[in-house]
Amino acid sequence: MSPRSLGPAARRHRRLVAFALVATGCVAHAPDGGAPLVPVVEAGYSGARFGGHPVRVSLGEGLAAAEPCAEGAWQLLDADGRVLATGQRCEPVRLAAAGGRVRVVATGETAPRVLLRADGVDGAVRWRGTRYRGELEIAVERGALRVVNRVGLEDYLRGVVPAEIGGRDPRDRAAVEAQAVAARTYAAARIGARSAQAFDLVAGTADQVYGGRDAERPETDEAVRGTRGLVLTWGDAIAATPYSANAGTVTASPDEVFWRQAPAPYLRPVDDRAPDGRCWCDVSGRTAWERRFTAADLATLLARHGAAYGARPPAGVGAIRAVRVAERGPSGRVTRLELETDGGRVTLRGNDIRYVLRARGELLPSTAFDLAVEGGGDAVAAITLRGSGNGHGVGMSQWGAIGRARAGQDARTILAAYYPGTRLAPLQ
Repeated sequence: MSPRSLGPAARRHRRLVAFALVATGCVAHAPDGGAPLVPVVEAGYSGARFGGHPVRVSLGEGLAAAEPCAEGAWQLLDADGRVLATGQRCEPVRLAAAGGRVRVVATGETAPRVLLRADGVDGAVRWRGTRYRGELEIAVERGALRVVNRVGLEDYLRGVVPAEIGGRDPRDRAAVEAQAVAARTYAAARIGARSAQAFDLVAGTADQVYGGRDAERPETDEAVRGTRGLVLTWGDAIAATPYSANAGTVTASPDEVFWRQAPAPYLRPVDDRAPDGRCWCDVSGRTAWERRFTAADLATLLARHGAAYGARPPAGVGAIRAVRVAERGPSGRVTRLELETDGGRVTLRGNDIRYVLRARGELLPSTAFDLAVEGGGDAVAAITLRGSGNGHGVGMSQWGAIGRARAGQDARTILAAYYPGTRLAPLQ
């Protein structure tokens, strides 16, 4: 994500999705930890079976009009397979919302939903300049268009893994494999979770960053292939596998982020320090950060963003009288920040702190910070936050995984460290 603050990556954790498991020992692994994870085919297992299940990824919503196209010749179909329009390479079709139906502007044809399909096995559809595997489904939702990419799970991952962890060199292979498994697990748990909606995932930090076909890279493709069909499980269910860019020296528990989700024993604070005391994430070279906010900055941010997080006084903010850290969680992250204002006390909790205290539009890097207050008496002049890490901090730390990989840990070891007690199993 980089996962949101969610992030992915389990911001709103839903019911764990049950599925049948194959016997323990489903993964072949080289004794030296150097070989990629390879699923063992047994008991009728086929990675392609679940991999072929279309993941529905929302690419855009609230649109009055849309102009998708394809890399080659294409067809626009309705739900019954009737051809509504055809076109050639990069020739867009203009669609509009019309009375709860999708209208083809050029012909006046309408349908409740339409499907844009490229000709040929490797045909790619295009939306807003980005190529995607699979198909585009466009439907009307609350009077506006939503564009959804229907794509196989493994092809979806080819556009997620590089967007999440970036292009990496060979020494980081185990971290990329761990990322592939975490991303697949997250996506598999989301398929069907939004049963009343036309999509499973959002193509952004609210779930997982997804760059489509244009994001694909050989090294990340190899990691997706090498871990094909493998997910993390807890008991007889798919685990929730959030992750973040850089968790610092201790990962967070969901309670510290204030996600509305059921407790998960494998999502608990993990000491992420190497034997020599350094953080595994130190390989990022960008662990520490600092942000300064004047009293005027704070008043503006509370007025602009506070209401969405229940943190704007009804009488207005006025002057900032005091700012204090009221509570910290087990990992040391700030779980409650209180601001006394002319309009009353404002309380920011967990990850909401990052969304309210933005600097030039960017989220606060993390809630692992110390607070210094400038000013005296009953007025605050400014505050300075000095912190470490980047992201919500729950689950796998991507830079920590890279540091562990460079130290020789394999993907299985990395995943076990960040999601303790889970095990690898193939999807059925």
